[in-house]
Amino acid sequence: MTKAQGRLKMAGYANLPLGEISQCEVGNVGVLGVPSEVDSGLRSGASLAPDALRKMSKQLGIDLPVHGRDLGNLDLSGDWPEVLMQLVTQMVSCRVMPVVLGGALDVASAVLRALPDLPVVAALPLARRDLVQRPADTILLGLNGGQPADIWDQIIQRKIHWSTARQLDEGRANIFEMPEHAVLWIDISVIDLGHAAGAIGLNPGGMKPETLVSIIGAMSCDWQAIVITGLAPACDTRGVSELASIEVLNAALRHG
Repeated sequence: MTKAQGRLKMAGYANLPLGEISQCEVGNVGVLGVPSEVDSGLRSGASLAPDALRKMSKQLGIDLPVHGRDLGNLDLSGDWPEVLMQLVTQMVSCRVMPVVLGGALDVASAVLRALPDLPVVAALPLARRDLVQRPADTILLGLNGGQPADIWDQIIQRKIHWSTARQLDEGRANIFEMPEHAVLWIDISVIDLGHAAGAIGLNPGGMKPETLVSIIGAMSCDWQAIVITGLAPACDTRGVSELASIEVLNAALRHG
């Protein structure tokens, strides 16, 4: 393991062997946990998500449709976003797909900064300014009506493809052309609070978990990196939010 990563006290995600990037082969995935925590708000627990997903994937006997290594958890001491960017860049250059398990939204920000020229497909309730300002094509899924006016203006001006959770749940979303290569960002807060309570953001009227899994699974795209954020497992005693995270990740890897 590199000095930036900590050894796990459990098996790797979905029974992947623990290892290092150097042990991955071309076409493999490298699963990396980044247990960052939200710095404000009433709901916390994002730092527990990477290990909670590993634990549930073992309990369910989940196997990924691809090979790879679990690289452990990133050491969050020092300038960890810069270290994360370096690791993501290293994996992509070796043709290993980074699968990054956050963590708070700052995890996704670092992953996107590491890959500035790639399009992004993002499932999240609120678009971020740095996301809508990217030079490459962006697709936003599951937006709610709480976007700031300036963000809506940029979405419209830049002709960004977007759909609301309701449009997707009802099968009324506009058809758009998928990029050949892209980064996939899933923020679990995109799911309706009543269906999966284990999210940092409260999003009543969000997407159904099965809709999210179906939409992502139907996308034909060569994902260059996948990042999951916003999961707060302690807020969902039923484990539905963790299950949705695992299912959508499997769907992306199976059909991407």
